[in-house]
This record gives sequence, C-alpha cells and structure tokens, in this order.
Amino acid sequence: MSLALLGHEQSSQGFPEAIEDFLEDGIGVTAAFNRRGSLLAVGCNDGRVIIWDFDTRGVARVLSGHVETISSVSWSRNGRRLISASGDWHVIVWDVLGADRIASYKFDGPMLSASMHPRLVKTPITAFPLYCEQIRYVVHMN
Repeated sequence: MSLALLGHEQSSQGFPEAIEDFLEDGIGVTAAFNRRGSLLAVGCNDGRVIIWDFDTRGVARVLSGHVETISSVSWSRNGRRLISASGDWHVIVWDVLGADRIASYKFDGPMLSASMHPRLVKTPITAFPLYCEQIRYVVHMN
C-alpha cells in the first residue's frame, strides 16, 4: 500500500512498495517464524502444519496429525521441535527434521494456544483451552 494513502510523508520507514512472492499451500490460520527467521510454520484450517523455507522459497515439511483447524504453532528455542495445538483437543510435539510426531497430548476440550518454555531442558508445555478457565500444562521430556 502506498504510504501517501496512509498519510505518511516519509518513505524511509522500510515498508515494501510491492509484494515479492506468495506462499501457496492451504489456508493458513496461524504462523510463527523460527528463531533465525529462515523457517515459517503455518497452521492450516485442514489440520496440517506447513513449514516454509525462506532460503529456498519452498515447502520444507508438511506435518499431518490433527483433524481440525490448527489454532497455534510454537517453535522450541533450538528450532528442532515444533508444537501445534488444534480444535481436535490435541497438542502435538513434532521433530522438525524428521517430520515425526514425538508426543501427543489430549486435553478435555479444544485448544486455543500452546507453547514451550524458551529455556528449560525438560520442556514444560503450557496449553490454553478454549472453554476452560484454567491453564493446563504437561512436562515433555526431550
């Protein structure tokens, strides 16, 4: 969008004037970059998590394991693990390199969000249910 339309006179803020490329594969609902910014995990409405590689501008991995819309994705600090939460009541921990499911946790309702602790070796996973007033957590052993 043109900065003149937004009422900004300065163009030195670094906003792009044009879209360079598109990521096309499914309908993305949520997304998160890895720590380096080279990979983007996109949770889709069909239950897949698609990992885009910005170096090659292509799909690096497709993680299939959920049967409902992905509500959140979160990377581990080292970028080797990914966690996905879904409306199917499950939180899945993924090995990104092998595209393997490491662990799956079923909760008592649809999951709105899930994340890993950024520093601990024994990774606590916090999960926020959609219809519950309490935060759930499990400790996933690496």
